[in-house]
Amino acid sequence: MNTDVSDISLSRRVIRFSISLTAALLAVGLATTVFALGRDYYSLPRAGRPFHIYHDLLRSSGRAGLTFGVFATALFVVNLGYLVRKRLINVRWLGSLRTWMSFHVVTGIVGGALIPLHAAFAPSSALGVLALVALAITVASGVIGRYLYAKVPRSLEGRELELEQVRERLQADRHELEAIGVSAAWLRPQTPPEGIEPPRSVRARFLAVLSGDRQSRRDYRRLRHAILASPELRVSARHILPLARTFCRYQHWLTRYHELRNLLASWRFLHRWLAIVMLAVVGFHIGVALRFGDLWTMGGTP
Repeated sequence: MNTDVSDISLSRRVIRFSISLTAALLAVGLATTVFALGRDYYSLPRAGRPFHIYHDLLRSSGRAGLTFGVFATALFVVNLGYLVRKRLINVRWLGSLRTWMSFHVVTGIVGGALIPLHAAFAPSSALGVLALVALAITVASGVIGRYLYAKVPRSLEGRELELEQVRERLQADRHELEAIGVSAAWLRPQTPPEGIEPPRSVRARFLAVLSGDRQSRRDYRRLRHAILASPELRVSARHILPLARTFCRYQHWLTRYHELRNLLASWRFLHRWLAIVMLAVVGFHIGVALRFGDLWTMGGTP
């Protein structure tokens, strides 16, 4: 039944969101803990740090600082596994695209939190500053992309649905809700999509998506209120409401389908090139450090 699929889909989204949130909190907690323990060192100007007892440990080429950098680099390399998995359409045993996307987000968050620790919160070279800025912009664009990713209609495996598939699923949910006893009048959106001119600019498309989210939530609240107010439907509300939420989501997707797809395509182009620039800068930074840096050496330069 579609209700069962809706329950499974919602449960999986909750689990993935919980994992991503937990990883983000752990990463921020790690950075905060290390900063708190070494605040006396991190609060010093760069000229005074070589005389601090923690310098050989926390400097970017020190034991802890370099470990943070190596681990973050490894996470960024593993992070690219999502792109590989995305191309392997028929290899089911590798896991779903949704799982890999969550892994992509988690490794990006944790790796991004480790880089400031590697830089000792004060990058000392122009190349280090450039790498940190490139990383920050790429991570920020990734956060926006994760929001857009969640708004595009997908199968349980994570593949984007075509317009006709969205329309078929919407009709199937409508028929099931009406068969349960939900009035067809309750299922009509408050703002019909006909006559709305599609936004053209990226900014206008993004604002349209936000507006559509608000409208979808309003339509669901209105439908939920009607279901709970019905004595016949209230007893089965636990099973009806997940289907009603899915119906409102598909209705929003159908209305904003082209805006969502075009917006996601624009974001992918931008994010891909930002990632390429970031990896190139980080690779050059690592090459310079290996060639000229005094890594892991107690008496090396800061």
